[in-house]
Amino acid sequence: MNNCMERMMTRKMMRIAAIAVISAVGLFSGIESAEAQVSVGDFAGCGSNKACQYDIVWDGHQGTLQLYANGSGWLLAGGNRHVVRARLPADPQTNVPGVSKGPGYRTDSNLHHRIVFWVDFANTPDNFGDDQPFDGYLMTQSKNAIAGVTWWRNIVFGFYAANKRPVP
Repeated sequence: MNNCMERMMTRKMMRIAAIAVISAVGLFSGIESAEAQVSVGDFAGCGSNKACQYDIVWDGHQGTLQLYANGSGWLLAGGNRHVVRARLPADPQTNVPGVSKGPGYRTDSNLHHRIVFWVDFANTPDNFGDDQPFDGYLMTQSKNAIAGVTWWRNIVFGFYAANKRPVP
């Protein structure tokens, strides 16, 4: 009985691995296709109110990120509401003030799937210099999640924003 179960599990694992390889090949071949092109609406065009929200995690902190098509937004975390300003979409090789080029700058891409946004955790609306920068990439196929890096005190940390949905 155990041998039979082990063989079944091995077959299932082999099928899963094969599906993963096929998916990866499909994902990376034709990445510059028209379907992979990204627009502002893919970041922030959820429903008639033209805004999307994501569950965001950065270095273990959690919150809700709200993005509007005009580049404004909010990060709701720990009972606080922080102003977000965004530059979307951008190319990886584009220099963004205070951030420079994106993590994917080595690729000459025109997918426009990069987003740079700053969160005003200090609540100093007249001082952009203390805003925390986030530099990420929207998933080009599903267009439902963002992953990237952020800096705090010149230390780099990872972040992801997923579960995209309309702002209520």
